[in-house]
Amino acid sequence: MPTKKNNTTKTFVALFVILISSINTNQLSAQDKIGVLVLAHGSPQTTWDNAIENSIKPIKKKYTTEIAFGMANPISMQSAIDKLERKGVDTIIVVQLFVSSYSPIIRQNEYLLGLRDSLTDAPMLMMHHAMAKTSMEGNEGKTHHNSQPQELAQLDIKTHIILTKPLDDHALVADILFDRIQALSKNPSNETVLIVAHGPNSADDNEKWVSVIESLSNQIKRKQALKGQGFKDIKGLTVRDDADPEIYEKAKQSFRNEVIKADEKGDAIVIPLLLSQGGVESRYLKRLEGLNFIWSGETLLPHPKVSEFIKLRVENALSQE
Repeated sequence: MPTKKNNTTKTFVALFVILISSINTNQLSAQDKIGVLVLAHGSPQTTWDNAIENSIKPIKKKYTTEIAFGMANPISMQSAIDKLERKGVDTIIVVQLFVSSYSPIIRQNEYLLGLRDSLTDAPMLMMHHAMAKTSMEGNEGKTHHNSQPQELAQLDIKTHIILTKPLDDHALVADILFDRIQALSKNPSNETVLIVAHGPNSADDNEKWVSVIESLSNQIKRKQALKGQGFKDIKGLTVRDDADPEIYEKAKQSFRNEVIKADEKGDAIVIPLLLSQGGVESRYLKRLEGLNFIWSGETLLPHPKVSEFIKLRVENALSQE
């Protein structure tokens, strides 16, 4: 016959198991209520979208996750938010896979998500053709540029939104760029590295964008110094693809001049500061026709540290709640 002490011990063990199970269930429930929305520029080329989708696989194992492709595209963003809310999340962490914070895209994201009262730039109404399909009236669901909405309203959101910063000069971005450079570098003291980004239209945004690249360059210089041999120089510049023709031509000529000068003094290594390969990098090559330079065309993706960046953004957002 069991003693009173044994019965007490069994009861305590049973209660302890129930308590631990309850804690684990509560933790799982809290995790299930967190959604992640990744914002990234889309591309007609499947290699771009596939690279983004592959980068979010690790975070999808832990959190309910959706992607909204496009440049602050209200249709794709609303659709992704609706999907997350239907799955029961009550907090959405928005991770912006854009190169720089200094862009009308980022300011429009803030407005659409209800984190900014008004737009400070002209509304961007460009719709990714695949996202906008069936969302416009007429033409049996087909979308044309002239069927875009002429006003931009904030999104219908029922959940708590946490918006995280873009890639900017995050240490992981510097790590990736350093890897890209190391793959091409043979004699650092004879090499000038040019880190080249797309860049914005406005002069004010462009100045801040370049300062971000300079911060990345300084991080890379410190990494190279640890190897005992520094580069001849590292420079950052933007090509400003979408700016007015006069600004575009000036940026183009500046880009060519920097490559020519670097080649005269040694070797020029050109590194595109782009999220993924999707055609934009080919415009860089067109600008540099006839010049000598070292190039691989590799972008930030594919690289495991982009997945790490997404994970860190989510974890940091949760830790600050």
